[in-house]
Parts: sequence; structure tokens; C-alpha cells
Amino acid sequence: HLIGGYNANQANINAKVAGQTESFLDAFNTVRNSTTANSPLINLLLTGSATNNAGTALFRTLSPAALTQGSVGTLAVLTSQRTCAAANVTAGVCTAANTGRRLLDVNGFSSALQPFSQFTGGMNVFDSSDYSMYHGLEIILRRSVKSSNFQVSYTLSRSMDNRSFDPTFTLVATGTAQSASSTPFDNNNRRLNYAWSDFDRRHVVQGLSRFELPFGKGRKFFSGSHRAVDAVIGGWQLSNTLQYQSGRPFTIYSGLNTFSSVVGSLADCNGCSRNEGKLLLESGLNFWLDATSRAKFTLPTPGSNGNTKRNFFISPRTFQVGLSMSKNFRITERVNFDLRVDSTNFTNTPSFAAPTAVLTSTIFGRIRDSVTSAERRVQLSGKLNF
Repeated sequence: HLIGGYNANQANINAKVAGQTESFLDAFNTVRNSTTANSPLINLLLTGSATNNAGTALFRTLSPAALTQGSVGTLAVLTSQRTCAAANVTAGVCTAANTGRRLLDVNGFSSALQPFSQFTGGMNVFDSSDYSMYHGLEIILRRSVKSSNFQVSYTLSRSMDNRSFDPTFTLVATGTAQSASSTPFDNNNRRLNYAWSDFDRRHVVQGLSRFELPFGKGRKFFSGSHRAVDAVIGGWQLSNTLQYQSGRPFTIYSGLNTFSSVVGSLADCNGCSRNEGKLLLESGLNFWLDATSRAKFTLPTPGSNGNTKRNFFISPRTFQVGLSMSKNFRITERVNFDLRVDSTNFTNTPSFAAPTAVLTSTIFGRIRDSVTSAERRVQLSGKLNF
């Protein structure tokens, strides 16, 4: 079990109150689907009377955008935290004596939508209800031939969890940040978060080698060369490193709060596979999702968390090659000089970051020039030993 934290003040979009048959989600959909509809539950929560339609009228003004888009989680919090203002007194929602008080407190429904509604922000609680699983196979091959050696390793693995790190040790990740998927979508159903870990790499290949170049005294080429020539061309070592990693998982969010008041809901996708993306140029910019793939995604309905999973999609792979050449020049018996030339990302291969993964973003699916690797760099260094 993993120790982690979560926001215990998450709104309950399926909340009901005594005497009312509709849930908050039902009431939200009723008001959203008709500009003239009134909800007895909303009226009761905001005015104390199921027949006082001033409650529904106020509800429509809390966040018209959230109502239109289906962000029921957002409106659940706004309803829970709404206080009595002067304009509400005039509209018949509350009385002047209750100005400044939360309407749900006034009407006896303090914890109807949030368990700790007295706190306007998050309430972080730690427990050990999260879990993880890792399976892996590692193969290593080592070989030495005369003055050269190399090693190649391959790892096939799968890591799954419902929390890849604890966001509460820094700041609870909310909204549509990639790290937000480590925050429970539903505090009462942690299984909804169970998926591939943020750091899961299905395939990893790593290699390193060291070769003594066959030039100079005692070598295959120029073995009988003059001492001065041998001092220049002999004794060079060439070493390199290689690393290939398949892409890390990432989550595609809808950009709305159709399910949770804390974490953005996931996107719906018709016919998407885990390997949906590929690197391509579109209008001179780097994209991971082409127009056809982007068209598969739609917004979830209120009450739905989307039909794609956390970390369902795979980001671009990473590939890096490092190369070094070195030689030791002996000056005297006690003094020598090491010369090195090191190159990182020798092939100058970019490793791209995950794309913009929020469906409502105008740059959804685009990578542009966001890379996780540095450009090729060459460094010359020397060290005098005495």
C-alpha cells in the first residue's frame, strides 16, 4: 500500500437530500437542458423552499460557462460555497439578516454537497489506500574481446498504480495538469485511477562499449610507425553509450469538470488505441495527433469521467547516443596528460515531450518544439597528472 494524500472536500455530484427524488446531477441536467426549467432541489438548497424559483435563477448565474459545458463538479462547489449577498436579498433568495452567510448553512444543508463545506479550499487527508504493481524482465549481455568490452541490457516491464506520486507533499495537483491524475477522481472509488504509472517505460534498451583503436605500436595498423607518430595516433580509446526508451504514458483530459470538482475529467474517444499518436508536421509545427486522430475525441457528458483511462496514451520515445574519445600522453615517468573529447546526443536526435493533452485547448495534440533532450554538445577537456 502507498501512503498518499487527497482532497477530502471533493464535491459529491450525486448528492441527494431528504424529501427530494432528484440528485444534484439530475438537477444540473434539468436546468442545463432547458432555459425555462426549474429544479426543486436547487431551489431548496439555495432558498430553503423547493417552490422558490429564485434559487434556480441564481444557480444559472453562478457560472453560465460551466452550466453550458457540463462542468457539474464546478457548479457543485459554487453552489456549496455561495453566500447571501445584497442582490440575493432583493431577488428573494435570502433575508438581509443572513447577508454574508453560506446559503446552504442558512437552509440547513451545510454538508449536502461537500463534507467539510466550512473550508473554502481543499482539505488534505493522508491514508494508505493506494497501491501499485510492477512486473519486469531484464536481460544483460556482457562481452570482452582483447582490449575492448561492451554491455547491452534490455528491460521489458509494466508498472501500474493509482497514484504515481503524492501531490500533497508539494501542492495538490488539480484541473488538467498531467500530475493531477494521481489525485483521486472519486475519493470513494480509487480503482478509477488504476492504470499505467506515470513513469512506465515498456521497453528500455541501454548499451555501453569501450574500444581501443587499432593504431600505433603493437596494433594492427601503423605498428611500426616512428615514436613521434605513435605518440599522436596510438593509445586512443573510443567509448559510447546508447539509450532507447519507449514513450511514457500520458492522460488526455476533456478540459471540463464533468465528474470531479477537483480533477478535470478525461476525454471520450471513439476507436482510439494506446498507440494513437505519431510524430508529424502540420503547418510547419510538430504534432503528435493528426487531424483524423483529433477528430475522434469528444467531450464527456455531465456525470461521466470519459471513456479513456488515466495514462492511456503513449508519448514519443527517447533516444540518446553519447560518444567519447580519449588518450593519455606520457610526458615523463611521473607526469602525463589526459585528453578527452566528449559528445552528448551525438546524433542530435530530439526527444519530444508529450503533446498538449487538453481537448478544449486550441493547440490540442501539438508538440511544437517542446523537447526533453538537449541539442548535440561537444566538450574538449584535458587533465595534467603529476
